Amino acid sequence: QGKRGLRHIAELCYHKAHFAASLIEEIPGYSLPMNGTFFREFVIGCPRPPGEINESLLKRGIIGGLDVSAYVPNGMLLCCTELNSREEIERLGAALAEIGQAA
Repeated sequence: QGKRGLRHIAELCYHKAHFAASLIEEIPGYSLPMNGTFFREFVIGCPRPPGEINESLLKRGIIGGLDVSAYVPNGMLLCCTELNSREEIERLGAALAEIGQAA
């Protein structure tokens, strides 16, 4: 694998994180409040406190993100890596949409 394998993993992380961010940004009530380039971690603005959202996600078997509300209002830091499948990312998006509607 070597350098090519490492590059491939990095590209997977980048593309999956950007896919997740684009998906979440389209969900009513959620936003990407920070401009700029990101690799695999990104902040989303949530319609409810991240602690509440994480509780709801955990009930669905999904580990949520880090509450960064001290820095961004209702901010949650999410991360996607090569280990996250497209199906898992889509499941996260569907769960966030459902949780957001209950806000």
